[in-house]
Parts: sequence; C-alpha cells; structure tokens
Amino acid sequence: MGKWWDGYDWRFVQTNLREIDMADIDAERYVSELKAFDATIAMINTSGIIASYGTKLPFHTQSAYLTGDSLQDIIAACHREDIRVMARTDFSKVRRPLYEAHPEWAYVGIDGNIVDYQGDVHVCLNSEYQQIHALDIIRETLEELDVDGIFFNMGGYVTSDYSGVQHGICQCAGCRNRFSEMYNLPLPQMADLQDPVYRKYMSFKKKTSRMYAEKVCRFIKSIRPEILINHDLHTEQSGFIRQESNTALDRALPSWQYSGSENTKWVRGSYPSFISSNTSVDFIDFPTRHVTVSPYQQELRLYQNLANAGSLDYYLIGRLDNHADRSGFAGVQRVFRFQKENEIFYRDNHADCDTVLLAEEHWGGHGDGDMAEFFGLYRVLTEMHQLFDVMVLPQVKEGGLSKYKKVILPNLQNLDTETVRILDAFVADGHVLLATGRTSCADEAGELRENPALQSLGILSGGTTLKARGAYFTVQDKKTFSRFHDCDLIVLDGDYQQTTYAEGTRKYLRLLPPQAFGPPERCYPLTGPTEHPGVAVHAFGKGQAIHIPWLPGRFFHRQGYPNTSGFLTDVFENLMGLQPVGGNLPPMVEATLLKSGDGSFRLFHLINNNGHFGNSFFEPTPIHDLVCEIPMPVDPVSIRSLVGGEEKDFTWRAGWLTVRFKKLDRFEALLIR
Repeated sequence: MGKWWDGYDWRFVQTNLREIDMADIDAERYVSELKAFDATIAMINTSGIIASYGTKLPFHTQSAYLTGDSLQDIIAACHREDIRVMARTDFSKVRRPLYEAHPEWAYVGIDGNIVDYQGDVHVCLNSEYQQIHALDIIRETLEELDVDGIFFNMGGYVTSDYSGVQHGICQCAGCRNRFSEMYNLPLPQMADLQDPVYRKYMSFKKKTSRMYAEKVCRFIKSIRPEILINHDLHTEQSGFIRQESNTALDRALPSWQYSGSENTKWVRGSYPSFISSNTSVDFIDFPTRHVTVSPYQQELRLYQNLANAGSLDYYLIGRLDNHADRSGFAGVQRVFRFQKENEIFYRDNHADCDTVLLAEEHWGGHGDGDMAEFFGLYRVLTEMHQLFDVMVLPQVKEGGLSKYKKVILPNLQNLDTETVRILDAFVADGHVLLATGRTSCADEAGELRENPALQSLGILSGGTTLKARGAYFTVQDKKTFSRFHDCDLIVLDGDYQQTTYAEGTRKYLRLLPPQAFGPPERCYPLTGPTEHPGVAVHAFGKGQAIHIPWLPGRFFHRQGYPNTSGFLTDVFENLMGLQPVGGNLPPMVEATLLKSGDGSFRLFHLINNNGHFGNSFFEPTPIHDLVCEIPMPVDPVSIRSLVGGEEKDFTWRAGWLTVRFKKLDRFEALLIR
C-alpha cells in the first residue's frame, strides 16, 4: 500500500496556535491564508498540554477558548483544498491541577524541586503520564480528528525551562528505579563526562528514548496505519524528519549561517528515503516570539533546504491572519512559489558527490560530540565549494559507505568496534579517510582506549596532550601546501596530540612548540621545530588514512582565519584528492549538485550568502560575471535556469561542465538534462 507522503509536494506551514487563537478562528479564512503561501501541509496544535478539541479524558486539560470554528471543521476545510494536516502534540508538561492530583508524574530536579513554569509542570519520560496516559490522549486525538500525520514536540529528557534555566538530571522515582534496574547504580547528580556513571546515564537516555519512540510509533500504527509520524524509523521505510533553523538570545556566537543546509544534509545523507523538513522559525527566541528574524535569513534557510534535497517548512506563533510581524511573509512566499512552479524537479533528489562528513547524532546543530570541530570543517568544505554529504554515525552501520570514496571524521572520539571495522575496511578497499584530534580514542560509551582504535591511521601511541597556544607549524613543502607560498607558518590553538606513528607514515609540517609572545623584544623561537607533524598520511591496504593531531575545525569556526582554512583546503585538495567546483565563485556563494532518483537530470544550485555580515542577515548583493566549472561525468543535452527560465550556453570537456552567469541574485537553480 502506497503512503500519501511518498512523492508528495511538501510545502509545510506550522501555525503554532495559542489558546486564544481558537476563540475566533474561522476555518475558511485559515485555509485562504495557507493558500496564499501555496502550502500543501499545515500543522495545528491538537493535544497534550492543552486539548484544542472537546476531550473526554480526565487527564487531558480542556482549552477554555473553543468558541471559534472547531478543529474538525478546520481540518475538513484544509482537506477540501488538498492541504494535509499534521497534529502537533506536546507531552512534556501538564497543567498545575493535574500535577497536584498526580505529583508522581513530575520531573524532579537535582534540588528536589519540580519545574513549574507559569502553571505548566514538567513531567518525566519515565512517568505513568507519558508511558500510559499520553497514549490514551494519542488514541483520542486520532479517533476524534481526521489528521494525516502527528508530530511530537519536546520529547525525551527535557532539563531546561523556557527561560533557559537548567535544572539538572531528573531524580524522580521513575528515573531512579529504571536506571537502577539497568545498571544497579544510583543516578548521577551532575553532567560530567569523566564520571563513568554519567556516561552510563547518557546511554540510558538514548536507550529509553528509543524504546519509548518505538512503543509510541507502533501504538499509532495499530490505530491508524496510514498516518505519518515524525522521525518514525521504527515502522516505516519512508517518512519525515523535522528539525529547526532557529536563533536564541543567549546562544554562543558565531551564528551558524549554514543551518538550513546542514540540517538538511545530515537527514538526506543519513536517511535518504526520508523527507527532510527543516523549519525556518519565524521568531527570534522564546521571549520574543512575536517579532521575526531578518526576512533575508528566513529566505536563505529555505533556499538552503531546497539546494540540499530538502523540503520547505515555515513556523510561526499564532495564526497567519493575526500575526504581529508579517515582514518575513513575502520572502517565504517567494521560495514556496518557486518550489510550486518547479515541484516536479524537487521530488526525489540526492546529493551527487563522493565525499561524506560524519557527525555525532545531533538536532538543529546541537549534539553531544565536538560540534565546533564539525562546524569548522563544514564551513571550509562549503566555502571552498566542495561537494559533500553529511551522515550521522549510527548510519555508517545501517546504510554503509558504498556511495563514497572519501570520508571525514571531525574529532569523533567515541567509535564502537563495528563502526571502526567498517571504516578500516573502507580505507583498505582503496578509499581515503581523514580524521582530526582524538578520533576513535574511546568506545561508544565514552570509555577511553589505550590507543585509537582505527588501525588505518597508523597510530602506535596516542601520546600526551600539549596545550598549544603560542605554537606553530613550519611549512617546508610549498607544493603540497600551495596556499603558503608567501607564509612560512601555520598557527594553531587549543590541544595538540603528541602522537607516535607507524614506520612509513608520511609526515607534513613540523611543530614549533609554544613560544614566548611577550614582551615584543622576546617574541622569537628559543627552540627549533620538532619532528611532531601537523598532518600524517598512512598507507593502509589499497587506500590511505590522514590524521590531523589537532583541531583546525574548532579553531576556524571560532576565529575564521584564512591561515586555517588555507591549511585545511590544501589537505582536502592536495592530500585527500577532493576536487571543488571550479571557476571564480567567492567563498560566500554556496554550491550544491543534486541528482534525480531516476538519473534523468541533475540540479546545480548557487546560494548567495553575502547578505550575512557579523550577526546580521541583509539582502544579498548581486554578484556579476560568475563562471562555474562543475564535475559532470556526461555531456549534457540542455541546461535551463529554473529561476529565470532561459536556456544556458555551456561547454563540456573531459568530465567538467563550464557555465557562465551574468548575475546571481539570491539563488540560482540549473536544470541539467
């Protein structure tokens, strides 16, 4: 039986309705506003913290504002216009009266207190409410409302409130008992990766969250087999994975300008049969939910979604017709309209590349691994116009690496034995691996190994960690490091791993240990360079593995210096053999290449990111007279711009396609047949 979402033209709008929005909501007007966005899917709040329909359940708090058109009427009006409806649910909290009747449901902080945020009390994943009563609410929702899909907000172990205050590891009876049953240990009191009990707790959260998700998905399918469930990896081979491009008032800088691209890449690279629905969040942060971010930032995120084989998704608080800040509407509508006009070309695409950047599991740019190292490497690959995929680590075992010839591991310390075996076999089969920092120095639970597990790296001893502020690498090989013809030093900051490599390992650059940097009169080396390298290349089987025993990605993400990006680019191109999109593209133009599922066409995209300046996103300045040299295995029959509609002149020679652009505004998409 086919699933309605397979091949569906996905233009998603989430109206996160407040209680008061239901007081005077008009079903026909609601649908007309969606149609102005060319929306094909709407998400509406239905159940959980508040029931937005007439509930019969005593543990489901009824909204007091159900005086406008009913949810049933709104859903029917959407369906009449061929708009699918997703039910938004949230079981992370209950209203205070329910808590007072059932205090055992509550999350309990380290201080022994509950979290009551203006009358909404946090409840725990291991409570009876989430394990039993939430399923009853789900059943009623699916039986009362003719929804097409269901989305769960704030699942798992929520330890912070809406003000960002962290309350620590839950200490409720449900967590204590379940953790004790699994590990025969008391719960840890604080997050400390050096604590073996806390590392077990990290595994505990993953296991119990996965068990709960599978339980809920199977329960839903027993009631409505045709329903679409967010992130349902348990009962379906296709579906959708939703996450957010958002901002926050207190989030550490720099801004992650590639959030739309990166969120989309990892979903499509890790779960190619699933729809990536990365939503552009309209508002700035929770305390400022009624004012939008820059309209150009909204538009940029959505173009990034499309250019990386993702779908369109937009999220605001309230209704479209009563929203206080409508300044972002026109840009969102522009991208949605473009997708509608060209939807036939955006139904089943995948990245056309042979390089993959691996990452820890993460959500919206936040994860347990070294995200700064990942972000820095991602930036250099993007800004140097490399074509690449992103895959989360668990999918190395599930999906394999057969599509790729080159793999990059950004300081991935915790690797399980099976993933290590697959990666070593990948290299032995004639491919290239690059790893930075302490990759494979611990197992999946974070327990340290005596030496890194990846044999392909040729590391005999992980050695000691050197605090490297004030250190440099001297550059002797100007052919390999061709971007350093007029510079003899590469700077590093942070930790350097003093590593012993196997005989025959090729070493590049020489570490100049930390030097005096003040007063100026003494700013010169007191000792010469050592034999410790900046890069080591080890032949393994038919392939080779490259180790960078420091963290250039983290340094570049924080500081952004060309000294660092030049080093990484030379490693990518001259040691790994990566071939970028050529021509005269500036770094702030993002380039991607997609291939259709049936192989009948490709889509080449350019995204103009030059409106990003500091912490702001402005209207991009048009760029003129661009030349692109695109890797292309066959001579195309035709090339047409989906933005302007014109046929493009081109030349093809020996696997490279050359196309010229008189002007790039915000976005360009070439249909290559």
